[in-house]
Amino acid sequence: MRLPTDTVHLKLQTRQYELFGRSLGRGVERRVLLIGAASAALWWAVLLLLGMPILHRLSPLVFLVPPVVFVLYGTRRDDTGRMMLAAWRDRLLFHAPVRRRSIGNPLLHLDGHRTRPISLLVTTRLVTAVSMSDREGGAS
Repeated sequence: MRLPTDTVHLKLQTRQYELFGRSLGRGVERRVLLIGAASAALWWAVLLLLGMPILHRLSPLVFLVPPVVFVLYGTRRDDTGRMMLAAWRDRLLFHAPVRRRSIGNPLLHLDGHRTRPISLLVTTRLVTAVSMSDREGGAS
């Protein structure tokens, strides 16, 4: 006998309610914090490798706004409950070139020689048979 369960309908989310001794109110999902930290670290590393100065007057705008916008739009949920990051990943994988090579029949090349395609030249001649009564023009 199977008992009914509600595990399909449960959405367990761990939340961070305090960060560096400061209260975050109702809390922030830990997954969102992890995505934000990873995207900010990656963005800052790219900017520093490209030589962007940290103490420029536009540095706070350049260093902070793109990761914040990425996290805000990427962690929004669609109608099915999936994050937009998953939809973006699916779209990228759909447009990416195929990474797998096609696997042929391994039994065709056992002796190491490759087979050549066969080309056939087919010619036909149309011959119609006419009965003797049709040649005379009479109908029987």
